[in-house]
Amino acid sequence: MNNYRKNTAQSYWVSVVIPTYKRADLLPYLLAALNRQTYRAFDVVFVVKPSGDDTDMLLREASHTLNITIVFQTRGYIVDAYFLGVKYTTGDIVVFLDDDALPADNWLEEIVKIFQTTKADGITADSFPVLIKNCALEIIPESEVPVAFSSFDFAFFGSPLRGLENFKNSISTTGLVYERGNNVYWRKHGAVKALLRGPSMAVWGDVLRKVNLPGEWLLGCAWEMVLGWRLWRVGAELIYAPQVKVYHIVHGRTCSRDYLNPRADLLWAVEAELLFYRLYGAEPQLSIVRKIESDLFRILHSLKHMRSNVPYQQHKIVGILIGNIIGVKWLIHKALNTSYSPLPDLMKLRKSKPESNSHNSLSG
Repeated sequence: MNNYRKNTAQSYWVSVVIPTYKRADLLPYLLAALNRQTYRAFDVVFVVKPSGDDTDMLLREASHTLNITIVFQTRGYIVDAYFLGVKYTTGDIVVFLDDDALPADNWLEEIVKIFQTTKADGITADSFPVLIKNCALEIIPESEVPVAFSSFDFAFFGSPLRGLENFKNSISTTGLVYERGNNVYWRKHGAVKALLRGPSMAVWGDVLRKVNLPGEWLLGCAWEMVLGWRLWRVGAELIYAPQVKVYHIVHGRTCSRDYLNPRADLLWAVEAELLFYRLYGAEPQLSIVRKIESDLFRILHSLKHMRSNVPYQQHKIVGILIGNIIGVKWLIHKALNTSYSPLPDLMKLRKSKPESNSHNSLSG
């Protein structure tokens, strides 16, 4: 990994990339939080997918107090939006921020401090779920989930890739995502190694501007893990830093998906399965045998607990089956050295049923 660090007295210019869609109701809170930043050497690249909700007008008004670049996205989805924004950055550090995440006042100050004083190449921020009530934030209490895995868990999910065993989050040999404890646990224990994930992430700008992730996602499930995996493979130091805080608004929808929409929920499950096939061939530790074993475990587990939440368990099972059908097709094309993208198949799945409560960002 190239070393972009300067001395600790050196200030860095920070570029913040924020894709946004149909967020005119939340943007005033986000813009106010950006205006309150104690670290001022930053600009913001908003990637706007037009929706007719006056987002661009809000951003133009905010440009009187913030250094804002507005980029209009006319094609592609959430991952395409982030990397379209990266093309317009010039910062020593590039920060990704969801448009429904409100940064703490010292958010950028803490990010810069970590890059100045540690070997970190990438940072995942802490995240608190919040509600907005009477124009104030109300933090939703969370139960602590400690680091605990049993032999059953490893049979269920597969072992972490070698080198990722002690990471807060990691990828298993079955292509599934591990979460070792939650933010409540780790904010008590301090910084820990972690692949990138969540509503706020930061990476050296010169590193990130050399990355090109293929636009093969609709909803973007696990795209941060793929980015983190790519950086980790070339020696990047990646950490979760609890002193870097954002407040993630709970409203039933996020920048890339809407859990109130059954179709989006199913698509999310399918994209989760495709993580294995995205990395297969590039990550030698992935195992098709372990993947099959894990799939059978998870299907049986969902059948056993079907009564607890029928729609959720059904989506899990159907997601596993459809994800593997698309994935096997992907593997065949890889073996034949022919081009293939899962997007057309994902699009067919998205259009397969009438949609209700639709509010998917960057997915239409």
